[in-house]
Amino acid sequence: PEPHAPAPQPLPTEVAQAFPPPVHAMLALGHARLVDYQGAGYAMLYVARLKQVLAAERSADPAGANGFAVTREMARWLALWMAFDDIVRVAELKSRASRTLRVHTEVKAGTDDIVKVFDHFKPGAPEIAALLPHGLARRVTAWDRARQARGRAPWALPLKVGSHSVVGMAALRVLASLRWLRERGSRFAEEQALIERWLAAVVEGTRADWRLGHEIALCGRLIKGYGSTNERGKANLLHVIDNLNDADAIAAARTAALADDAGIALDTVLRGAGAPARPVVAQPIRWMKRNPDPR
Repeated sequence: PEPHAPAPQPLPTEVAQAFPPPVHAMLALGHARLVDYQGAGYAMLYVARLKQVLAAERSADPAGANGFAVTREMARWLALWMAFDDIVRVAELKSRASRTLRVHTEVKAGTDDIVKVFDHFKPGAPEIAALLPHGLARRVTAWDRARQARGRAPWALPLKVGSHSVVGMAALRVLASLRWLRERGSRFAEEQALIERWLAAVVEGTRADWRLGHEIALCGRLIKGYGSTNERGKANLLHVIDNLNDADAIAAARTAALADDAGIALDTVLRGAGAPARPVVAQPIRWMKRNPDPR
């Protein structure tokens, strides 16, 4: 079961009719998730993207001998990527009544017990910039990079929110209500562009060779987590699809990337397949002042 997945709702008739039955279960979960995440219009973008995959798969496997596995995998991983976590999503999940009920159940609180829940947030410049238009987002990130270049730590705003209180819950609800701002933010546009690159690779790969398309679709497993983990997964996926075009090599690279967060195993597989290793990511050096000798 997927985390934070809403209860599956029956697919709209026109959507169900456009896909073969083996796809329906995963499609229903993905569709419901995206309606919950950003609304019906965003869910229909998901459907439109899956139709491209289905058309390519029917071209490569007209009889459906493989059970439409490429489309099924994309129905799963595409929905998860499109519903990427951000501060709006985190606030929305933490302010749900179902979450409060779950916490009370987990701690076995009685009707007369007082349960206090404190949520800790530490949004940094990337999280703030994500909700801003490109121009403002660039200024915020440039300002933070300049700070780090001077040896300072990345900017972040530590917050402790008591979601059991009226003020704390109100703060979470206000933040969750900014869903409308997400589509206007820089990160939303960036995520959609990356998704389209992966989608195009799946479609083109499937048309050329069914197994190639299937392996590229399975690379959606690399997109997970939050912050640097999520960024690393996206970078790994894009490097794999940009530099490998053999199904076995892509499968080996994906397995290596999932097994080794440091990326050493992935780089070894890439070199073995005749592809370049991932580029080295520059890291700022922080110079720490030496404390004077107390003697």
